[in-house]
Amino acid sequence: MEIVQDILENIEPSKAAGIDNLNGKFLRDDAKAIALPITQLGNLSIKYSSYPSACKIAKLKPIFKKGSKTDPKNYRPISLLPLISKVIEKVIHDQTKKYLDDHEIIFNYQSGFRENHSTDFVLSFLNDKILKGFDKGLYTGMVLIDLQKAFDTIDHEILLQKMFFLGFSKSVINWFKCYLSNRTFLVNINDKVSNPGSLTCGVPQGSILGPLLFLLYVNDMQQAVQSNLLLYADDSCIFYQDKNVKVIEEQLTKDFSNLCDWFVDNKLSIHLGEDKTKSILFGSKHKLKSAEKLHLKYHDIEIKQHSNVCYLGCILNESLSGDPMGLNVIKKINARLRFLYRNTKILSSSLRRMLLNSLIQPNFDYASLSWFPNLTEKVRKKIQTAQNKCIRFCLQLENKAHIGLNELKSINWLNTSDRYKQICCSSVFKYFNKRSPSFMSEIFKASQQGTIYTRQSYLKLEQPLMKTSKGQNALSFQASREWNKLPKDIKEVKNINTFKHKVKEFYFHQLELQAQMGF
Repeated sequence: MEIVQDILENIEPSKAAGIDNLNGKFLRDDAKAIALPITQLGNLSIKYSSYPSACKIAKLKPIFKKGSKTDPKNYRPISLLPLISKVIEKVIHDQTKKYLDDHEIIFNYQSGFRENHSTDFVLSFLNDKILKGFDKGLYTGMVLIDLQKAFDTIDHEILLQKMFFLGFSKSVINWFKCYLSNRTFLVNINDKVSNPGSLTCGVPQGSILGPLLFLLYVNDMQQAVQSNLLLYADDSCIFYQDKNVKVIEEQLTKDFSNLCDWFVDNKLSIHLGEDKTKSILFGSKHKLKSAEKLHLKYHDIEIKQHSNVCYLGCILNESLSGDPMGLNVIKKINARLRFLYRNTKILSSSLRRMLLNSLIQPNFDYASLSWFPNLTEKVRKKIQTAQNKCIRFCLQLENKAHIGLNELKSINWLNTSDRYKQICCSSVFKYFNKRSPSFMSEIFKASQQGTIYTRQSYLKLEQPLMKTSKGQNALSFQASREWNKLPKDIKEVKNINTFKHKVKEFYFHQLELQAQMGF
């Protein structure tokens, strides 16, 4: 009962009601009174491997996106399930997740819907692999795969079979079978409700268990390929490294064909046309000049090679230049800054700062470990100029006012280079404190003196040997260099926010010392 009450007391009051009209505020305010009957309902559900029919009805509300309001394609359906069903789901979700974690079942390179995983980690890992390849004279061929409505086309029988092979008991599988079967939905528009429709496949939209079930469904995709496979929910890519482009082409063709067969067997559809599924060949500018194009095909359909691709919101260039992403970041920042200037008269000083932190700073930060070190000096200066504009806006300074240490401290921002270093150190902090994916151990390695593993060695990272400037832009090189410079007392901090604060103070102090020495 305590678990259910805790879930109820932490429900957002603003959570919309499902078909039962019980909203988040009602459940939260009456948590103590309703915790026991909901607990009993959940226990009976588990005991008899049965899920309440009333909890399987979804209320769909169409939300307008853009374009013509008369075109149904311009609406996004929001699925609202009864909140009581989500309480039961939360309990089952946590127990299922514990089983998966205890037995290390989920694919190591799957980062979607997983604690301590993020797109930043995936992009950092991929970027590090490619740059290390550059340093060894390797090309990296990559195929980005676009699935069509993957969550909505999952076959329930195939999912339950996979759960059986993953060791779930018969009673648990029967519970999930009941949970998935006989689901219906009603479309709600302007207080008018449609007749019910049936849902015969897919995971329930808006559910707690849906994302976890999807991870189970695609978990064996890894068995179809020999190339490196990265997954972020339904965003997937394969990549392969070699000195010979033909070898890469042959391996990617074979693996992509195997993946397509896997999609067919699992009743998933891949977008092959409209430039949705695409390829790219990474290499140094010098090597790319003499490199052959990748000719990848699936039956008669050619997978087009691009010089730039967007993966998980980050623009990746074939020579891994950070400029395309950097220029895109500048464009976004300038557009948002123009919007803020148009409304400057109604913004107080504190509101300006809050808006900069929420609307502007995330653009500087997102995936910066992947693109910032690969910027040319010209674009790096433009990035700093964009930040200076933001600081002038916040502090209400003249257009050409100098931005120095005092101005940076006034807004409590590091300059863009030091901010990048802070993010580098934060990624190492998360690695040491087990707040990052296990695959980050392929990037970071604690320094060990001989065979003795000491606290002192724990506080340092091995810095890999890199022969080229591109190789030295890899996170494994950059982060180890910056981390090893930090004082011991900062490294020993256990709270991430305290750590970031202390690192910021450290870099501000470094700037003060440079100013005193006349640099």
